[in-house]
Amino acid sequence: MRVTILLAIFIGIAVETHSLPLPIGWLSDYANVLDRHGRERISALIEGVKNQFEIEIYILASWEAPYAEIDRYAYALLDSWNLAHGKTVLVVFLKTGTDWEVKVLAGEKTVATHPQLARNVEEGITDLVDYHRIEEAMVDLFAVLERQLSPIAPSPQPAVKKQGSRVLPVLLLILSLGLLAFFIHRRICPRCGRILWVHKSKAFGPHGGDNVVYYCRRCGYSRTKRGEG
Repeated sequence: MRVTILLAIFIGIAVETHSLPLPIGWLSDYANVLDRHGRERISALIEGVKNQFEIEIYILASWEAPYAEIDRYAYALLDSWNLAHGKTVLVVFLKTGTDWEVKVLAGEKTVATHPQLARNVEEGITDLVDYHRIEEAMVDLFAVLERQLSPIAPSPQPAVKKQGSRVLPVLLLILSLGLLAFFIHRRICPRCGRILWVHKSKAFGPHGGDNVVYYCRRCGYSRTKRGEG
């Protein structure tokens, strides 16, 4: 009796192990979700993550599973494919009837450095899977991985305003504009815009001084400032 029970358990384990699909490299598309270009694209993305972050991504798309629950199926694959202890991520897309499901699991070394990675990736692509957009979900999972794995850049520190260095140019500009306005008022003819000529003459009277005449040779305009000089 005891031998019979042990034999039955052994046979059951053997059947379950045999029914698990074998990995076809990093991408195992048993459900034929991708065409040739799609497989090349996903394979390139997988290799990019491996080169940049040293994490191996394994993807399975399947229509058949020996287990009723995708969670149990994914954990069985993680162990059967020897991914449980490495720096790995396993993504399982499973079609049951007309519905698709996704499960993402991470190996121990990945969990040690990124404990929430698998859950965040799964949550990031679940909506696409629910709408049966599996190829798009495969592509998008790498965008989620990129956001999760890339270091967060420090916020730029606000630049310290150098008030002193800004005040001086403003003052010089104001002074220049003032001198220009003074020159225009004094030496530019209001009629034709030409530069006024200057003539000084001795003023009559007890106080002396010079009369300064500003005149325009072009239009004949003149203006006298009395008692200057």
